[in-house]
Amino acid sequence: MLPLTTTTLLLSCLGAVAGLAVGTNPQHEIQGLGSKRKPCPKPTATCLAPNALQTASQYTGLEEGTPGIRDGLSESKTDSANFINFCAGRTLTNGQQNTAGSCNGIPMGRIPATTNMISTIITYPQPGDLVPANTTFTVRIQTRHLRAGYLVNPSSNYYTAPQDLDENGDIIGHCHISVQNIGSLRSLEVPDPTKFAYFKGVDDAGDGKGALEAEVTGGLPAGVYRVCTMVAARNHQPVAMPVAQRGAQDDCTKFEVGGA
Repeated sequence: MLPLTTTTLLLSCLGAVAGLAVGTNPQHEIQGLGSKRKPCPKPTATCLAPNALQTASQYTGLEEGTPGIRDGLSESKTDSANFINFCAGRTLTNGQQNTAGSCNGIPMGRIPATTNMISTIITYPQPGDLVPANTTFTVRIQTRHLRAGYLVNPSSNYYTAPQDLDENGDIIGHCHISVQNIGSLRSLEVPDPTKFAYFKGVDDAGDGKGALEAEVTGGLPAGVYRVCTMVAARNHQPVAMPVAQRGAQDDCTKFEVGGA
């Protein structure tokens, strides 16, 4: 049985405490107990379906007897309705890349099985390679279990839909390539993420066997660089994996750019 507060939330969001109903006709109405008649939502419901409720969110994870408890763990925030209103009153992401920060209420979505976790390696440039300065070159990567070639409009649909899987259970999405000047192969300074020498969202499917590439037209000035992959779901969100203990889904390598 659902907690009373959850049940009330599920029902009252439609304007009735008498029962849960979602009408496909915008003129359809429901009658609440002692309430005025209110129109039901249009076909897209704004209520949390009972079979979408995840009860684990109602616990901190540190309750006595909970498996996995150990020193050093933090309490989880809790909510009785999947944090459905977590972003209420905050600046919403709403499809935009908000540089001042925002709150996104879209679910994380479908998560693959461990047998379909994404893995990536950069095949060019290799660690320590010397690439000619100001000369076009191609970054090449090899991926596993990424259904590449799906990249939505980043100006209007940034984070607007959940992560999804294809018919094989692989994440549908794409890969970003980011290159930053780090000054030295042995640099201990953390790079500024707002500064990059090259960035590309690879929007094609590559060779269909996991190989993707991005051309760095005109090359880069002389220096030492770090190139990284940033694998994303269709709506640009970092991919979500099924378990914490795993190999990384992304790769980085350092290389040099010298005299042409």
